[in-house]
Amino acid sequence: MGNMVDYARTEFRTFDQKRFDAVDSLVLSELAYIRMPATVPAFAAARSVDTVPIWRLLQAEHYESMFCTGSEYDAGRHDLLVAVAESPRFRGLRVGEYVQRSDERTETQFAAVTFDLTDCNGMRAEERPAPALYVAFRGTDNSLVGWKEDFNMSVRCPVPSQTQAVEYYRSIDERASSPFAARPASIALGGHSKGGNLAVYTAMRTQSPHIARIFSHDGPGFMREVTQSAAFKAIEPRVEKTVPEASVIGMLMSTVSRYDIVETNVSGIMQHMGLNWRIDDGEFVTKPELSPVSRLLDRTLDAWMEQFTNEERARAVDQCYDIIASAGYTSFAELADHMGEALPVIAEAARKTDEATRSLILNIIKALPATAAKSLFREWADEKDQHTQTRPGTERR
Repeated sequence: MGNMVDYARTEFRTFDQKRFDAVDSLVLSELAYIRMPATVPAFAAARSVDTVPIWRLLQAEHYESMFCTGSEYDAGRHDLLVAVAESPRFRGLRVGEYVQRSDERTETQFAAVTFDLTDCNGMRAEERPAPALYVAFRGTDNSLVGWKEDFNMSVRCPVPSQTQAVEYYRSIDERASSPFAARPASIALGGHSKGGNLAVYTAMRTQSPHIARIFSHDGPGFMREVTQSAAFKAIEPRVEKTVPEASVIGMLMSTVSRYDIVETNVSGIMQHMGLNWRIDDGEFVTKPELSPVSRLLDRTLDAWMEQFTNEERARAVDQCYDIIASAGYTSFAELADHMGEALPVIAEAARKTDEATRSLILNIIKALPATAAKSLFREWADEKDQHTQTRPGTERR
């Protein structure tokens, strides 16, 4: 039993022997977090979908820019890249159409990359059709603006990254199906965390017949009015969603009704990281249900958010972001590296917040433990109810 790095190192079956699945999707979604070097073709720079072999990324002189965030080096994703490039399953993989955008003014953090699996072993087998292209949307990075956009998803739809994801896919789809393409390609969409949300949103907005698969790996949901729409319901049965056993992010807001629960090798919020998900014999190790903590948080956060209007939540999110951003750093990594200098500035900014906004933020914070207590009681009551129903000789009154 191991993780996705072990999977890439040891899974030697070709794609006609083991069809492209959610584990492969998670591998590619994780690679999308790499800040691609200039050797990877830029988005929309060519008439056809432009890619290079995955091994072209193995250039040590670029590793610092590809894997460093602040003072931290992302050894896990570095190891994954090496394992994929060496793997007989993934060795024919190509990568391209890379785009990365971050804009504080529009509160946007967006990145995407396209993987071409056509030359991977077994992918051309006619009897096992599979997507030739995989469009991977990156999840939230370490930037403050990226997390701000995540919170914006709870009060508006679409946010800028969702709109840009649709534009990105439409360009790939058009060029993959153009007369200049070698053959019309079926396309899979996927991503981890926010990337999974972008994949589902793109499928919902485009309703493209060329989308073969839709993957969301612990991606958050949408505002309730979105999931109640006909467009969402049309694609919901095709969404292949996976969440860790103590999922928090993937259960935020309204989400798809079916998902697979994956066992992990860590506890707490670190279960969100795909590198911690357990894989055995080429498949996710699954669990029958979410952990009690995840169920409690799901109930608590949903009920908590419904106590406040979109306008109130937006005001609180904006003010909290402004307070943290007042220190002048653009990422959590920079903030952590300069915490001594940043804290006094942040504290001063918090003191200058107007009374009405301070009161709103305080009320939102104070509402959380009360809502958690109510959710905990409901969880206990439900379990007691189920226990009573299953005891022989007892009846519900």
